[in-house]
Amino acid sequence: MPRCHFSLEPRGPFSMTAVRDMQCGFLRSSRTCDTDPWSVKLAFPREGDFAVVGASIRHVESRVHVEVEGATEPGRIRDQVARTLGLDHDATPFRALLSRHPVLRTIAATRPGFRPVVAPSPYVMGGWAILSQRLRMEQAAALQVRIAERAGDVVQVAGEWLSSFPRPQSILAREGFPGVPDEKWRRLACLAEAALSGALEIERLTAMPYAEAHADLRRLRGVGPWTADAILLRGCGPTDALPLSEPTLHHAIRAAYGMAHTPDDAEVQGIADAWRPFRMWVSVLLISHAWKAAAARRASLKSTNESLER
Repeated sequence: MPRCHFSLEPRGPFSMTAVRDMQCGFLRSSRTCDTDPWSVKLAFPREGDFAVVGASIRHVESRVHVEVEGATEPGRIRDQVARTLGLDHDATPFRALLSRHPVLRTIAATRPGFRPVVAPSPYVMGGWAILSQRLRMEQAAALQVRIAERAGDVVQVAGEWLSSFPRPQSILAREGFPGVPDEKWRRLACLAEAALSGALEIERLTAMPYAEAHADLRRLRGVGPWTADAILLRGCGPTDALPLSEPTLHHAIRAAYGMAHTPDDAEVQGIADAWRPFRMWVSVLLISHAWKAAAARRASLKSTNESLER
């Protein structure tokens, strides 16, 4: 199999923890990790021709080393991986911003080197958003694996077979798939057609004003406000958009700032003004922190209950 490699040098603090939380946590069934905390393996359709490639990513000292399976030259893959890991931006001013705000500084201290992780492409993010509708994440991930394996959208990385999100060509080659409702499959097919036509190219979407790009995406079958936001925010990787459509943000702000009520959109916008030009990155940090805190509480409660039962 053709392969190539390249290195990325983070500008500012960087940690693989956020990458592993996303790719090795609730999506564990479709993306796997090495045993050490500095490595991760990914499989994804590369931008441009959507050929499936695999990447073994390792953070060693001041560099991130990437071994690519399925390509002889990095090409656009370098930019795609950098954006996925949040390495397409300098995090130095982000850390400076966090340090100026007591609430953010306290949370950031628990997540050194944090940068938001995004999907490998707008197409993958949109496809995942559609496929996972009304499903638990584990169910959707397992379903993604079955579709990819049936289509042959798999790649061997360091001796392990990984399943990519299915290529647009693979979606359009079938009229449906067991376990996927017909309407959901039609929505995936519409998204696949849009990807092949160039409508989901990141350069095109980011060149438009946000509202215009949002309206353009909503013309696609099955793409509502939330999915359009997901494509633009978690597929394109901006630093300063504010994800008001994500309800967990409002609850995360309430918890972080010790508010007596859940803030509405206007209040969130007022608070987030102080986060510019990293409103998106701060939002993801707060949401991630709230999720981890909730998970810790559940684990503690479970442990307490088990102790009482004994």
